[in-house]
Amino acid sequence: MLKLKILYKSITYITSIMDQIDLKDKEIVYLKEEPDFKTIQKIVEGYFALIPLKDGKMMFVNEEGELKNLKINKEASKIMKCTIYGRVLIIG
Repeated sequence: MLKLKILYKSITYITSIMDQIDLKDKEIVYLKEEPDFKTIQKIVEGYFALIPLKDGKMMFVNEEGELKNLKINKEASKIMKCTIYGRVLIIG
């Protein structure tokens, strides 16, 4: 029974975070705290890689963005000074 309660809380947490985030037409999603693995995958639309930023924040990017022909993320590319593809998540 305890496992079921913990699982339910996790599902509720994921749902509530995803309900709060409007992903439509966003190149960068900013969050203060790191969400769970599945939520990160939903935001960046697939497998992700982590890039530490100079200001101590973390940027999660789609690691196959170029291979999947995702749109160039101009905002994230400007931050990184290299080409970033697809939606990214910045934590911190």
